[in-house]
Amino acid sequence: MKEFKVLKILDKLSGLYTKAGVDYDMLRIIINTKLTMDGRRKATVFNNDANKKKKDSNEFYKALLMYAFIGLFLGLTLIFDINKMYLMSGFFSIIMFMILTIFISDFSYVILDVRDKNIISTKGIDNRTINASKITHVFIYMTYLTLALVGVSFIVSLKYGIIYFLLFFIEIILIDIFMIIITALAYLLVLKFFDGEKLKDVINFVQIGLSIFMVVIYQIVPRLFNIIDLSKIDYNEKIWHLLIPPMWFAAPLSIISGEKITGIKIIMIILALIVPIISISLYLKLTPTFEKNLQKLNNNEANIKEKGKHLIKINNLFCKDNTERAFFNFSLGIMNSEREFKLKIYPNLALGMVLPIVFMITGIDRNNPMGIFESLRNSRQYLSIYAFALVIPNILIMIRYSEKYMGAWIYEIAPIKNIASIFRGVIKGTIYKFILTPYLLISLIYIIVFGPKVIFHLIIAFLVMISLMILNFMILKKYFPFSKKFEATNGGESMGAMILYMFTVLIALGIHFAVSNIKIASYIYIVFLVIFNLLLWKYSFNISKDKLINK
Repeated sequence: MKEFKVLKILDKLSGLYTKAGVDYDMLRIIINTKLTMDGRRKATVFNNDANKKKKDSNEFYKALLMYAFIGLFLGLTLIFDINKMYLMSGFFSIIMFMILTIFISDFSYVILDVRDKNIISTKGIDNRTINASKITHVFIYMTYLTLALVGVSFIVSLKYGIIYFLLFFIEIILIDIFMIIITALAYLLVLKFFDGEKLKDVINFVQIGLSIFMVVIYQIVPRLFNIIDLSKIDYNEKIWHLLIPPMWFAAPLSIISGEKITGIKIIMIILALIVPIISISLYLKLTPTFEKNLQKLNNNEANIKEKGKHLIKINNLFCKDNTERAFFNFSLGIMNSEREFKLKIYPNLALGMVLPIVFMITGIDRNNPMGIFESLRNSRQYLSIYAFALVIPNILIMIRYSEKYMGAWIYEIAPIKNIASIFRGVIKGTIYKFILTPYLLISLIYIIVFGPKVIFHLIIAFLVMISLMILNFMILKKYFPFSKKFEATNGGESMGAMILYMFTVLIALGIHFAVSNIKIASYIYIVFLVIFNLLLWKYSFNISKDKLINK
């Protein structure tokens, strides 16, 4: 087993562990094992990496490099000589958000690990050593994460003097403690009223949010520098600012930088010190309750909801035979129940819903802020809806995979006469689950912004996306739906299909732009798309069984 350098630092503190009644030798083995396992986990920011894992690759350190890259830009913001209350409030807001979301999305299992007591304690290891190993593991994790995100900022803070640096350093430690306790108390609250499945759903939503944030931030930040005049920034305090934790930690740095001392800032300083301490005391008091409720994580029984009447009607409307209906329902069951499947689909899907809005905003006339809607309605920014089409290749590739892939033997023994019905049912289920509802939500926003006249163009775009989806399916390798293991993804095929697909989206966008100039051409185009889609649905899924890849 690999020997981690951090253990050598830990060895220097072995005396403290021993005095506390901890079996240090056993703790060292536990920590080394946990760190080895951490290196094999895939971080949320790499969820969409479809390449096979390389031998001895450490996903944890790859993620730290990504966070360090973000930390570089955060550190560079501290160079600006502007109002410290404003600057550091923004800085701490981002840091607290990043630490909290990354800790929940990637490191939750550190706090929520129930295997220690189920496995390690049965080997004669006392609870004091087990609890010490968990605390040490959390501390190591947070140290790595904090240094990655704030390492450059520590260096830049020296520009303002050693006292500023030391205060900044202490505040980062307090923020780390505060974020860990907030995470644990949030978990306790969820587990108090719900089962383990609900907590896992919460973690998944945070993972999805983090994935979206990592991409959208690159679209938003450059535009902020065009809007904000840094030289004119000033801080005007309000009493409600006391409710904003990042401002608590900004207040001390503002005062030692020579900015005005006020009563509100003094209260903020007190809050920055005592709230983390109170949260620690509260957590320690509630630890027995927390450990007891953690056992709910062993309850993996999801609530099975009865099929709604509306789904039966949709099923009967769009599926022409019983086999299609069966696989329509089958696909929805997989998509609704498998956590790994949702985690790989939803970040891209949510991003696909955000990007059209981001691209639409680029059409706003910044010189006429009062006429935002007017400038958009007189433009063709509604064509930005095609950005949503970029999620389709990922969805098509992911419907091959399942956590229960070994159940694919059902395809061999089931009396299925027509293979096409399998794919039609699954693709229709996919459209219903991942395309139709999100597209309608985006369309509602577009109708509000551009007016009712855009409905016609939204229908055209939807028909184009369905056509592109089936065409993309035709060029991909053919597998039975949900018959492959997730780890066996083919990155080369995914990248090649995506590049080709992007070209087809651009061509479709160009055609739509061209026909939108002539009304009669738009009507002819929509009729063509309806006929083309009908033909694709009829002939594209006629696949012989011997052409399907079973491995």
